[in-house]
Order: sequence, then structure tokens, then C-alpha cells
Amino acid sequence: MKNIFIFGYYGFKNTGDEAILSALVDNIKDIMPDANITALTYNSEHTEELFQIRAVSRNRFTEIINAIKNADVVISGGGSILQDVTSSRSLLYYLWIIWTAKRYGKKVMFYGNGFGPINRLINRRIIRYLINQVDVITVRDFESKERMQSLGINKEITVTADAVFSLRLELESFQKHGDKRKIGISLRDWMGKERYKEIIAKTADYLIKRNFEVIFIPMQFPTDLNISSEIEALMTEVPILIHEEISPKEILKIISELDLLIGMRLHSLIFATIVGTPVVGLEYEAKISSYLKIINQPSGGKVEELDQIHLWTIIDQVLLNEDEYKQRILLAKEQLKQKASININILKDFLQKEI
Repeated sequence: MKNIFIFGYYGFKNTGDEAILSALVDNIKDIMPDANITALTYNSEHTEELFQIRAVSRNRFTEIINAIKNADVVISGGGSILQDVTSSRSLLYYLWIIWTAKRYGKKVMFYGNGFGPINRLINRRIIRYLINQVDVITVRDFESKERMQSLGINKEITVTADAVFSLRLELESFQKHGDKRKIGISLRDWMGKERYKEIIAKTADYLIKRNFEVIFIPMQFPTDLNISSEIEALMTEVPILIHEEISPKEILKIISELDLLIGMRLHSLIFATIVGTPVVGLEYEAKISSYLKIINQPSGGKVEELDQIHLWTIIDQVLLNEDEYKQRILLAKEQLKQKASININILKDFLQKEI
């Protein structure tokens, strides 16, 4: 039995990252059914029960080191874990895992990762040294590749797509029900900003008064639920708010029934792409603007500079030209699914060569 250690932002009740792990575990088992998979996580019991794999708590350093020592390969499983926009703490933590893996002579693969931005000079130097030792690198967008290369990373870097596009789903069963038009809103907290919450509250009121059903869709619990509740309290109309943690497949079903998703979380936009729902993105990091370019969908503006008139104009534009924007996102979906299959082929070659 072969041992594979996966690390990422797992176990934090973030729907996008849990969907990444689900897809990666399925991909590995398809390639190597007898693989013994261990994942780094915040909640080992939850991860083990949900994915039927072994899990190691991210604060048990001795167990992490042992899991790496016992692994045949180490995989960085997607997400934007290598960035220092919010702080250097988590960045250095993940770099320590890469350093430990290479210290014990392990082969390391990046699997459809996002990357950057990296702002601090010392972090840039550490990253350049360590990532140039990574054996196989795939990233989910060209901007991630360009950021790596700008730091002096000279390894071969393949641009693919987010691992979620290879998630096993019976999407043909997803279809709209009822006559009322629906708009979803998926938000997160960002750097203590407050003004955008007032604009989103007014936007939701505006849409409800136009006879749309507005649904707030938290992608991470409880933080996104708290933000949605704050905005609900600022509203004069009554939206629908999802109060309970639900599975990625259940969220996909909800998003598939929408006419439009207004999304701040990257994986809310990715989920919308998977089910062919047009989006208006809200930019809080460069990865959002990068992804909106990939799927040819509009931005409602940067979170810290959000303008109500501009946002409403963009929303109206998409709603008035819904078929056009739907065709754009369906085209992007097919292209991204094909790129995600490249991830799987590279993973297969990596595992079969190194194990």
C-alpha cells in the first residue's frame, strides 16, 4: 500500500477547500485504489469521517513530521495557501511543510494551486528557494504562473484549472424549480471593511423590490454566516439566509437554480461556473479578477471601492442579457473541465513514476 500526504486549508468548514479535497481524494483513488491517503486538517475527526481517509491535526507537529516521513509523495492540494496578503504566518507554516518534505527526500507536487501575491522580501526569498525544489507544479491560472516566474522560480509550471472542476457530480439532475427568479449572494469578511456591507444590503433590498428572491449563501461557517446576518440586519426587505452548514453538492444545487450569483468567495464563482449560472464578481483579492477574466464574466467592483450605482448597472446588464452571459460561462466551464483533466493526467504520471 502506497502512502500519500496531502496538505491544504482543510477542516475549517470552507466549502471550496473541502470540495478540492473531495476531488483530489477521488482522483487519487481512481488512479491508485490501494493508496493510503493522509490529509492535514484543522479537524481530524471530521475529515476522516467525511472522506474515509487518515487525517493529521495541523497543530500536532510530531504527527505531521511522521506522516511526511512515512509518505511516498507529498501533494499540495489546491487553494491559495501560498500568499502573504493577510499575514506571513500561514505562508511560513505551509513552507515549513514543503521544507520538511524535501528534507526527508520526498517528491512534492503542487496540484492546481493558486499562488500569491507575495509582498514581503524575506518571504519572496524563502519561496524562491523552496519552490525551486518542488518536483511537479500545476497552477489554476496564468497569473499564478507569472507570479512564480517573477520571483525567480524556474521549474516547469503547467496552467490547468481548479481541482473542483474534476469533482464527481450528477449535475444533469440539477434544474430550476418554481417560477420566481432567484439571485444568490455569497460574501466573506475582508480586512475589517464595513462600507461594502451597507451597499450589499441596499442591493439586496433593490432586487427583492424587483420581485427577485435573494438567497445569502455562506461558503464558510460560521464566519460567512455572521457577515450575511449583519447585512440582513441592515436591510428593510426579508431575504433567505442559509443558516446551516451544507455539503458542496447541496450548495451546487442551490446555485444551479439561480438566475445570477453575486459572489465574493472564489469557490462560489467556481461553483456557479460548474452549474452554468452567470455571475457578478466582487473583487477582494487578485485571484477574483483573474478568475473573472477566465470565465468572461463582469466585476461589480473592488470591495474596498464598491460603488452602488456601478454595481446595480452591472447586475442589470447581466440580467437583461442573461442568455449571452450564460453561454459565456458554459463555454468557460467546458474549457476548465478539459484543463482539470490535465491535472489528473499529470497526477497519474507523477504517482506512477514516483511510487
